[in-house]
Amino acid sequence: MAHTSMLALVAMVLVDALDLFFLSLLGDVEIIAGLGFAWPIIFFTLAVSLGISTAMTALVSRAEGVGDRNRAKIYATHILVFGLVLSGVMTVVFWLSAPWMLDMFGAVGKARDVGVTYVQIVILCLPVLVLSMSSGALLRAIGAKQRAMWSKMTGAAVNAILDPIFIFGFDWGVEGAAWATVVSRIAIMAVAFYGVRNVHHMLGRFDATLFRKDIRDIARVTVPVGLAKIGPPIASAFIMSSMAKFGPDAVAAMAIIERIGPFVFVGYMALPQAIGPIIGQNFAAAKIERIRSIWHNVWGLVVVYGAIVCTALFLFQGQIAALFSATDQTAAYLSIFCSFTAPFYVFLGLQFSSHTFFNVTGRPNLAMTFDLAKELLGVIPLVWLGSYYLGAAGVLIGQAAGIALFGVLTGLFSYRLTCLMKPYDNDQFAEIASRSSKTL
Repeated sequence: MAHTSMLALVAMVLVDALDLFFLSLLGDVEIIAGLGFAWPIIFFTLAVSLGISTAMTALVSRAEGVGDRNRAKIYATHILVFGLVLSGVMTVVFWLSAPWMLDMFGAVGKARDVGVTYVQIVILCLPVLVLSMSSGALLRAIGAKQRAMWSKMTGAAVNAILDPIFIFGFDWGVEGAAWATVVSRIAIMAVAFYGVRNVHHMLGRFDATLFRKDIRDIARVTVPVGLAKIGPPIASAFIMSSMAKFGPDAVAAMAIIERIGPFVFVGYMALPQAIGPIIGQNFAAAKIERIRSIWHNVWGLVVVYGAIVCTALFLFQGQIAALFSATDQTAAYLSIFCSFTAPFYVFLGLQFSSHTFFNVTGRPNLAMTFDLAKELLGVIPLVWLGSYYLGAAGVLIGQAAGIALFGVLTGLFSYRLTCLMKPYDNDQFAEIASRSSKTL
């Protein structure tokens, strides 16, 4: 489950890095800075999409765990409808407010114009993003991990092919990179949704009366996850505005780190996608010992993977700076990340896995609390202190310290909760599933 998720995510985040790489060939640091300012908004839309897909994982995997495939289909349909309506409203709001938000982040001049252009194009496919991510989560929840992987790899291939054509061949620049992203997301949606509808036949009949009842279950997961994911884009915007005080070289460095960080630590994003369906099904089936054994494997994977990645970053930091045509000052900031702060990102693996555990076992409020606390009580205050005393380097150090502090707290709390967990009484869930099936 982990390796298929990781391969898919590697392909996706590699495309983000390629976007930055191709645009860096234009030789304008303001373009890279503009993408840095746009990233918090893009991150927020990804966070909302993740909240809806998490609801898909939690509810469908639990229905599968009690052996009710029909109920799983109904949940799938209602979650997709909910996601499309919500994302449609958000598309209009974000498209209209993009210029104001970049002004608030401190973007000025060409960097602001680049950021607004990129956001307003990419935001148009937010409903497509929600549908593709939810469909992929549904496929993983029923064990169809290969098709979920191939959908993302197809989108990544499309983006990688179209990037140089649109950016250089058509001379569209930043607009070309944005449109390549839009087309790639459409490709992901087409492959994933075809698998959901035509291969695995996982769409049930929409029922308006039952949908109104299911909204409570969907919102019980989506709202806390969505609120939790508000924290990272807020912190990212604060970090970017803090970096903006030290010039475009500092913003460009942060933009590069925001791209290569998800790429090299992609295993930490894949791990929750892997363990979510497994924990959800075993939780519903009351197999608590299996959930405990999963945690032992998670800790080992997090440590080993982190050691490998951090060693590679340290050894190849010069090549990374050269790859993105970094200026001397930008390269110096990148060196701080590769040499000193990257090891603290290991704690993201514990945080992400803990949040998945909270969400699929019916404790999304805990995930929300820890995530918001990390950003609002950890990262933002420490970034402010770091920037005040140490300048741009202090921003990187403060961010890493916040990640480490709450990564440890979240990991220890979730592990302790697992050790104390008693067999899950699934009578209530089974009753809901039975009643829903009879209703239809």
